[in-house]
Amino acid sequence: MHERYDSPKIASPEPKPAESVAVEHREQERQRDDEFIAIRHSIAEYKLNNGIVTSEHPEDAPDSNKQEFDTDLTEAGRELAKKEAETFFDTLNPETDALFFTSSDLVRAAETAKIYLEVALERGFEILSPFDESMKPEAYRNKAEEIGEGNIRRINALTLDHLSNMLREFVFHPDDYLATMVRHPENVSQETLDKWPAARAIITSANKQGWGPNYAEHSEEIANIFPDVKSAEEVHRLKFLRLLKLMLVGERKIRAANPDKNVKVLGFTHENSFLRFLNRDFGESMKNCEAVRFRVTDDPDAGEGAKKITATAKGKTVEVRDRYESGNES
Repeated sequence: MHERYDSPKIASPEPKPAESVAVEHREQERQRDDEFIAIRHSIAEYKLNNGIVTSEHPEDAPDSNKQEFDTDLTEAGRELAKKEAETFFDTLNPETDALFFTSSDLVRAAETAKIYLEVALERGFEILSPFDESMKPEAYRNKAEEIGEGNIRRINALTLDHLSNMLREFVFHPDDYLATMVRHPENVSQETLDKWPAARAIITSANKQGWGPNYAEHSEEIANIFPDVKSAEEVHRLKFLRLLKLMLVGERKIRAANPDKNVKVLGFTHENSFLRFLNRDFGESMKNCEAVRFRVTDDPDAGEGAKKITATAKGKTVEVRDRYESGNES
């Protein structure tokens, strides 16, 4: 199934002379400042993840439909999200910028998105509907829609639906989760028990003291031991390249609609999909509530109609070098 990006419906203005419209359209296009902004969720309790590894089935896959809770951020996480939202919206202007909210369907991301949404509303930003009338659901279908009360749209490329064995994903944790967190070791598969010591030896040989840094450093080796654990390179192809393709689609639709305000698409997500890109091009992973700002612009050097994507984070801007045209769109 192809993932759709729906631009907002814009009311048609009174007809103008063709020459005037063409000049105005070109002028507006030159001045557009649309962005696609990925924001990692705030500090979380990870209720779903920890609930699985402490359950009778520690190797289950995390199922976003089984989140029987509406908050997953710690108190410090909620405070950080509010603070970072205020700082983030200082960089935008409600007079010239409109917001389109998207998110992962995991509560920690959607809850972070909701905090940013509340700050945006307090500041008077226009919030664009994430659904056109023909696609608007009759009932909330996931936690992003539910927590956002219909103002936040789930985007598959922002999710963690590629995870298949929660315990094995915790092999990257600085601490040994099999030894310290699993309450029903009798239900851990023999394959995991046999391979776990070798996998943990890789982590402890160069423990980066964080899940993300350990994953970025060791995922290729761990994937050779546990094939169902996708490496940072695999997730990069599966999720990050797909996001880049969606940015290109979104940019085309925004330009075609040419709304009066700049469109800022906010995507609340997880560090997993960005680890390879950020460590390669910026030298470090994604912090809680950190924003990576992407812009799609014309690239005349590459030929007529060609586009390039730039990313701004950690105080610098780089051109995205990945061949996103070949990313998986399904």
